[in-house]
Amino acid sequence: MSRTMFRAPFNFLVLLLSICGIAAAQADAAQALAPRQSPSATAAASPLCQNYATVANISTVALNSTYRAAFIRSASMGTFAAIKILDTEKPKIMSLMMDAQLNQQCGNLTQVALDGAAANLTMGVVLGLPILDAPGVAVDDVAMPIVSIAIFLIMGGTWLSL
Repeated sequence: MSRTMFRAPFNFLVLLLSICGIAAAQADAAQALAPRQSPSATAAASPLCQNYATVANISTVALNSTYRAAFIRSASMGTFAAIKILDTEKPKIMSLMMDAQLNQQCGNLTQVALDGAAANLTMGVVLGLPILDAPGVAVDDVAMPIVSIAIFLIMGGTWLSL
């Protein structure tokens, strides 16, 4: 009894300390990134910066399997056209990331794209498109047990017949 009595306050203390640690880390990161990612208004409107921002956004989606799958599933242009867009922009990002002069002029747009993609994914959006549900059989659908049993019988029946 005495052992379980201290479990709830201990859990609360650990939760409180972890929340404070996360909040402190986020405050430090925001202050460290703000000056680098604040280019002047004229620099941000330049065609070089606009191109860098576009390539950074598309490459972020192309290089992350979760973002990529969500974009391919949600793109209205079709699967092959969506894959072509992603595969075309993906190789361009490394040269833009390593260009010190471009990063000095435009800011670190790759980090901005990463942060924006993560925020958009939590809101159910990828590259401006709402993320659609995956087609197929839902877990709570009536067909799921039937399909599972059929697969089991086909696979198991093959081994039993040998």
